[in-house]
Amino acid sequence: MPIYWYGGADLSKLHDLTSSCLYGNYNGVDIAITHAWFPVTAAAQKADEDNIPLFGWKDDGWLDMCNSPTVNHAEIVNWFVMMRNKGFKIRQVNHDRKFCREYFLGMKQARFKIVDQPQYFYKKSEGFRHIEKQVKDGNFYYLHSNAFEYCTQNVRAIEKTDDMIQYEKVNPQNRIDIFDASVFASLAYLDSLEKAEELDKWFGKRQ
Repeated sequence: MPIYWYGGADLSKLHDLTSSCLYGNYNGVDIAITHAWFPVTAAAQKADEDNIPLFGWKDDGWLDMCNSPTVNHAEIVNWFVMMRNKGFKIRQVNHDRKFCREYFLGMKQARFKIVDQPQYFYKKSEGFRHIEKQVKDGNFYYLHSNAFEYCTQNVRAIEKTDDMIQYEKVNPQNRIDIFDASVFASLAYLDSLEKAEELDKWFGKRQ
């Protein structure tokens, strides 16, 4: 499909659930392709204690288990490389630089355009609102990922001033990392729309 893709990743806790997302739009429909990783050494315990269906996600192909106490940042880099090699045209990947600088450098070495995206709530609010609108309009497709559904149902949104949203976990033991990665990726997509609009103002509407 003639789609340009925009990436996002959540590597805030490499000893826990780590996730990535590719985000694109086709004929007005936003598409989120997500993947996740979890250290196999803690998987059984966390799956039981926090009621996370990690092994079901693994069986369905939404998650990989890592044979180490923490997720190796190179696995996330390799996922983006694999997707690019499959033909996904990835224009930009957003990431919070303060979480795993090695990943940031690895992505640059793999020739991705990577943009530092600090986790300011007012920026994440923009991505949240965009996804919310697309969902309400029936224009959001997430490949029926059970992992994405699980993380999304654990999100609690708090209304702030000027219609902004600050979202957090419903409970401390919940995981929302896959939804977080999709918000990062949606912000990269929205950045591209803003830049395209600015170019149109300067050079006229492109065909």
